[in-house]
Amino acid sequence: MNSPIIRTPRQRRAIAALVKYGRVSSRELGKLAGVLNPPELMAALGRNGWKWRCELIEVLDGDGKICRPGLYSLLQESLEIAKKMVGAG
Repeated sequence: MNSPIIRTPRQRRAIAALVKYGRVSSRELGKLAGVLNPPELMAALGRNGWKWRCELIEVLDGDGKICRPGLYSLLQESLEIAKKMVGAG
């Protein structure tokens, strides 16, 4: 397997957030990485070799309607590499 790569500062911030917090909501990931489209950021990371998952959870929005935001996390193989890249392990 080729080692995953980080191409942009936004991707680096996203990887660092996933290492620090484990599971990160789409909304929080956008804030932490400085992006408006977290799913595209994660898709780009996937194209760069990162392995991750997105767990959909049910929550109520401000109007009491059910919505299903995603919680992103790195798979173990990518998490170990990410810890070394961001100096957290």
